[in-house]
Amino acid sequence: MKMKKRTLFILIGPAFILFLVFFVYPVIRTAAMSFFDVPSMSVALRKCTFNGFSNFTALYRTSFRGSLVTLLKIWLICGSIVAVLSLIFAVSLTSGIIGKGFFRSMLYLPNVIPQLAIGYMWTLYVFSSRFGLLKKFFTWIGWTALAEFGWTSPDNMFISMCIAYIFSNVGYFTLTFMSAIESIPTSLYEAASIDGAKRTTQFFRITLPLIRNTLTSNITIWTTRVCAFFALSNVFVSNDTVSPLMYIYNVLFGSDSGTTAVGVGAAAAVVLTVVVVLVYALSNLIPKNKDVEL
Repeated sequence: MKMKKRTLFILIGPAFILFLVFFVYPVIRTAAMSFFDVPSMSVALRKCTFNGFSNFTALYRTSFRGSLVTLLKIWLICGSIVAVLSLIFAVSLTSGIIGKGFFRSMLYLPNVIPQLAIGYMWTLYVFSSRFGLLKKFFTWIGWTALAEFGWTSPDNMFISMCIAYIFSNVGYFTLTFMSAIESIPTSLYEAASIDGAKRTTQFFRITLPLIRNTLTSNITIWTTRVCAFFALSNVFVSNDTVSPLMYIYNVLFGSDSGTTAVGVGAAAAVVLTVVVVLVYALSNLIPKNKDVEL
């Protein structure tokens, strides 16, 4: 027994130590820094001045409020569209369609492309007002108003960014829903078909209830992705596209009104962490698969 415990420690120990050093310690230090007036990230906390919740109250007077609104809009609008499109694609690709492997690969392809590259691809080759794909397409079909639409203008930058972000996420969530749907016994669908249930009825009475666990997980994954939204904010630059992570970057490196407030940035990071935890807790209130009666 002692040998087994020793072997277990040898195998798990290095990973556990790395977890403590590179994850637990930064989280604890960031949480602690949010309560101090920190002049620099490399300064020890014992040399900093404790200021309580001043960093959190300071967030209310900065552009962080606007970035949270942007975060909520991205989470709600883009999330709803991604969920609907992913479910449509997942149901279609698990219904015996020819070439399922090809379409699955094409849908997932944007996930292996860096977000920065996706952003520039859309701005330079799709939304360009000179030779963009949308301009050429709408000009070809004679829709002049849409051909002249300023996709990259400051007023429309948020819409354009959302389109690019949806494009880069649909494939990942389609695959997760496909895996969940393919695990459902086909006998349930066969019995429903014999009873005369249509495809729509089968989806709402069989498919949707039995993928609730995946839906719960996807809500949490989507929330963490949105909270980590950063790259596209650097491409689609506008007052309406600044994400909380972009705000933290600007505060820490001095491009937000010329100030560098490490404590305020740490407080913003703590707020984002609390948001993810709350969404995770609320998503767990969704009934599990085992609560569904067949």
